[in-house]
Amino acid sequence: MKVNRRKRRIKMVVGWALVCSLLIVSACSSNNGKSGTPSASQSEQPGTAVASETPSTKAVDPMGKYDPPIVVTTGRSESGMKFDTGRSIDNNQIYDRYLADLGIQVKNTWVVNSADGYTNKANIAIASGDIPDILAVSPLQLKKLVEADMIEDLTELYDKYATKELKSLFMEDGGVALKASSFKGKLYALPMTVSAIDASDVLWIRSDWMKKLGLSEPKSMDDVYNIAKAFVEQDPDGNQKADTFGIGLSKELNIAGSPSIGGFFNAFHAYPGIWVKDASGKLAYGSIQPEMKNAILKLAEMYKAGMIDKEFGVKDTSKVYESINAGKIGLFYGDLAATLYANNGTKKNDLNADWNAYPIVSADGTPAKVSMNMPITVVYVVKKGIKNPEVLVKLMNYYNEKNWVNPDPTISQNPDTGVLWYPYNIVQASPVMKNITSHRNVKAALIANDPAKLNSEEKMYYDKIDTWRKDPSNVEGWMFYKVFGMDHAGLEAVDSYIANKQFQQTTFLGGSTPAMSEKMATLDKMEKVMLTKIILGSAGIEEFDKFVSDWKNLGGDQITKEVNEWAAAAGQ
Repeated sequence: MKVNRRKRRIKMVVGWALVCSLLIVSACSSNNGKSGTPSASQSEQPGTAVASETPSTKAVDPMGKYDPPIVVTTGRSESGMKFDTGRSIDNNQIYDRYLADLGIQVKNTWVVNSADGYTNKANIAIASGDIPDILAVSPLQLKKLVEADMIEDLTELYDKYATKELKSLFMEDGGVALKASSFKGKLYALPMTVSAIDASDVLWIRSDWMKKLGLSEPKSMDDVYNIAKAFVEQDPDGNQKADTFGIGLSKELNIAGSPSIGGFFNAFHAYPGIWVKDASGKLAYGSIQPEMKNAILKLAEMYKAGMIDKEFGVKDTSKVYESINAGKIGLFYGDLAATLYANNGTKKNDLNADWNAYPIVSADGTPAKVSMNMPITVVYVVKKGIKNPEVLVKLMNYYNEKNWVNPDPTISQNPDTGVLWYPYNIVQASPVMKNITSHRNVKAALIANDPAKLNSEEKMYYDKIDTWRKDPSNVEGWMFYKVFGMDHAGLEAVDSYIANKQFQQTTFLGGSTPAMSEKMATLDKMEKVMLTKIILGSAGIEEFDKFVSDWKNLGGDQITKEVNEWAAAAGQ
């Protein structure tokens, strides 16, 4: 199962578009520019003010304007970006605002057109010892920069210059992102935060089928098994044909997105695709731990009993969606936003159909925890020795203020052409609790029938849901209700994980190691083959033991060594 599967498929429209776009057009995947940096004059050096005045000579202002302006260099990729006529990555509206509001003139040292191109260019810059003043890098590149002593220690600068709102944003995940940006207690980068919480698996069940068959809500994995069994044996669709399945699986056997096996395995305290601590305190890969066995055997049992489509081994995700929306599958594990893309066709085809999202349940009575992978793939660093290293913190303060604290619509998009401007920002971060907060606020407003306290985005969700409440044929409103509303909404299930502390956070907070880059794709394929064989019954559970041995010998031990070296270097 690919490590990249942790990258959520949630593609929530409207309010979520910004978060999703950050993943697409952020620094390592689309920070961009068109030409090399124009030569700077002797009086206008990168990272320095034209005159000698420094912030130390005046009171700290987290977003104070430099006067005279300073020049800051960076590297960009313009992949996925669009520009208004006459504009470019070197000459865009965000850079204009930086200069006008902050006194910061941004110049692109180099520009590429793809994510791979950016990674290669950044690696060359790091190897040469000459990086731009501010650079977006991967966690692995961050480690190299720290070891080479090429970047600033931001610990004191962050404490001094970061606004309380920015500090609050970076603590929404409990400080995980900051920890991933630190080595031995020192902060060397600011993270581009995204939410791992939103990727948590929940259990989606056809609630109308449960009601028809007189089934109770699941409290244990035995309940899940019995619900799936009933969906196969008791003709929930009433067509007098044995044509329904209990649980949806795809040949990809994804551990995230929809359908997923992640939540199923989590019920057995198994954590495929993430790193956990073993008995000795070392980091170990979840997919090779003995807890995997009981989960695999249960899936094999369900397949043999006809609860899983006999053709799951050749059906991809899109085919599973077709089966779900055709009313052939009554249960699957998936993300909180499944009704926006995976199973809303069920409702479109039958307005009486309904899906409920439930928190995952345990196989043995010990509370189950959902896997939570490290969402940080991009961090921002400052070249060591520039005169104004606090500029990174100021830029992040500015982004947070203009996009989240007091959203400024004049800075995000051209109202006439629709061209998005916010991707031009050289630093970005999103509140990881944003959607949970929206859910809580929308739910309260629905209960009170009063949207007065909602912000514009939340009011949009409320209006869609309220339209559905008044007109049940409005499927779009139902889709949003099952994400942001109540009565077993996706975010409601995830909110229960927060309340009950039901997250199993990966212990590896770094990026892809050299051995991962070289070997993990092959190991992932081996894992999928092993799982498929056992579930289909063509191999016994001893196949898992063989896989573990092969995994170790064919690169897994080297990956584990590198992961633990990272942990030691980072002081984790």
